[in-house]
Amino acid sequence: MNTYCYSWQAELSEEHCEAIKLLFIEGKPKDAEIGNVANIDKSIRSSNILPCPYDSKNGSYLNRIMHQYITMANRECFGVQLNGFQEFQIAKYGKDDFYDYHMDSNIFDNSSQRKLSITVQLSDSIDYVGGDFDFSKDIGKLDKKKLREKGTILVFPSFLYHRVTEVTKGERFSLVGWYEGNDWV
Repeated sequence: MNTYCYSWQAELSEEHCEAIKLLFIEGKPKDAEIGNVANIDKSIRSSNILPCPYDSKNGSYLNRIMHQYITMANRECFGVQLNGFQEFQIAKYGKDDFYDYHMDSNIFDNSSQRKLSITVQLSDSIDYVGGDFDFSKDIGKLDKKKLREKGTILVFPSFLYHRVTEVTKGERFSLVGWYEGNDWV
């Protein structure tokens, strides 16, 4: 691994961003959960999501778009063994919504673990205030202005702590997903 993240600024087209947002609008979004816990702790995460699992039509559609980016980032930076995507989620953060520091990977008894996370900015930065993606202070600073550009894609190891700060005005849409591989140990 030669860096902690890999990104493409304003890479995804306007058409792709709007098509993904439309999936959310036309779908059946729900309150976001933390892991697989049905008891939602609003002090850690507040947003709405549309799950798009690997065996769904939406999941397959999103993987066709994102697979090339995961492949390139993994080849150029991370070099982890991957065996496919686990799930995508389209998220909407409205006023007062956020997701506190967390990591996307946990050590489970499963033979496959989340290895790489991907996030795509689907909103124009002028559509909302707050709602910045960042890593914990011990990992490093990101150029928040670049990350807020519509269509920007960011790939990082799923074990890095990150968050989305509180949205104070407007709505922020994003796509997140996880690619998995054999157990870390």
